[in-house]
Amino acid sequence: MRARELHANLHLLDRQVISADDGHPVCKIDDLELTFDEEGRPYIVSILTGPLALGPRLGGLVGRLMVAVTELFRPEEDPGPQRLPMRLVSDIDSAVTVGGTPQEAALEHWARVNLIAPLPGSGAEPVARDRHPARIGEVTGELRMSTLLGRRVLDADGRPVGQVADVRLRQDGPMLGDVQHAFRVAGLIVVPRHTGRLFGYERGPHGPGPALVRALVRGLHRDSRYVTWEQVDDLGEDVRLNADTGALMPLSDLYRPVSADEGQESGPTA
Repeated sequence: MRARELHANLHLLDRQVISADDGHPVCKIDDLELTFDEEGRPYIVSILTGPLALGPRLGGLVGRLMVAVTELFRPEEDPGPQRLPMRLVSDIDSAVTVGGTPQEAALEHWARVNLIAPLPGSGAEPVARDRHPARIGEVTGELRMSTLLGRRVLDADGRPVGQVADVRLRQDGPMLGDVQHAFRVAGLIVVPRHTGRLFGYERGPHGPGPALVRALVRGLHRDSRYVTWEQVDDLGEDVRLNADTGALMPLSDLYRPVSADEGQESGPTA
């Protein structure tokens, strides 16, 4: 059985996270935190949520304001986004299901400590105010998924190929808490700069959406390429490849139907 494959931008970012216990919303996935395995390949270690995850991803004036306002309510010396370890994830579908007890979001914690607890009869237990409390969630990652998206890609001769529109993930990484394998970066979806974000319509005749829309988007992305991890030479300010543009797989070939001889997928592959 082949390892499960997903796309970070299409299947994870901005998805709702719900509790496995009661199905109630926990948060949204505002970014993903990655670290590197022994082979130097990045894999997802945490879900990032909250304004300090979404703000840098949005960028611009709106993103900077979001971060600045949030930091006013955060007493930590070096505040960071809320982190949910990927080992808590029990299912990935239209929503992402997590087990265990995720930590309280920063804004909810601030409201409980500063607004609710002081009220007579609130029933909330007083919380000691630490001048410099620990940041929320253990910092274990070295790279944010959002910093990969939109990064320029150059081939082995330094010629521009396009920009990263999505990151293909395969669940074949290190074990997370002896529960499940981590999702590692399997490759990059690279599109010409003018084509913008992908929404799944480019996935060939078996993709979602009306046939006319699929045909238009496939035409728009006819120069898009799939870069395998083995073709990545360096993840610097630009992604540099060890292959020429002509050696890269056309994106349409990535989504060809899987034959019975190739086995069943354990989850969605596009």
